[in-house]
Amino acid sequence: MPRRNITLIQLPPEQPDCCAECPLLGLVPKTIARPKHSKETHVCIGTMDALTQRGTKVRASTKDVNHPWKRPCDSRWNAWMALPGRKLGVGIQVYNECRIPYECTLQLQIKFHK
Repeated sequence: MPRRNITLIQLPPEQPDCCAECPLLGLVPKTIARPKHSKETHVCIGTMDALTQRGTKVRASTKDVNHPWKRPCDSRWNAWMALPGRKLGVGIQVYNECRIPYECTLQLQIKFHK
């Protein structure tokens, strides 16, 4: 049986209001050298564009015409919705290095007392 090089990510029916709610958000791996003084710690694994943590929490619904918020996926979202089952194929290596560490940071850190 051939080895799969991609993993399918189920997209929501509508574009999330902020990047933090999107299943395509991940962390920039520590092994990748970032430019000096860069605050971009997150990555959209659909477009491979780097984002700041603050930028991932900005809601598009709170922006107005004079101050629009341009997300990396705005120009591609409609095309992604036309995919069969709204499932986007992402490289398994990118998924393992970026998305899984991000999902791990979302887990609750529970402190049990003896």
